[in-house]
Amino acid sequence: MEFYFKTKGAELHLYRENGFFDEDLGKLTETFTGKLKTNNFLGENFELEDISGFFSKGEKYSIKSSKGIDGIIEKRGFSDRYELK
Repeated sequence: MEFYFKTKGAELHLYRENGFFDEDLGKLTETFTGKLKTNNFLGENFELEDISGFFSKGEKYSIKSSKGIDGIIEKRGFSDRYELK
């Protein structure tokens, strides 16, 4: 399963690759603790926390969802995609 970030206007959204059409998982907002969260009223909600080292910010995130995903997504090489580990 792969995820990526994409800006829509001035907002950052989280996407999941889903066959032909990728799924927009919602707008990401930063909490006061630095985590990124989506707030979907009826859908799945996600919480991401950057667990990369000091010199590699944005390379690895802890990801949790309201529907059971709990793991780590890590950036793939020179791509802008993150793979669930």
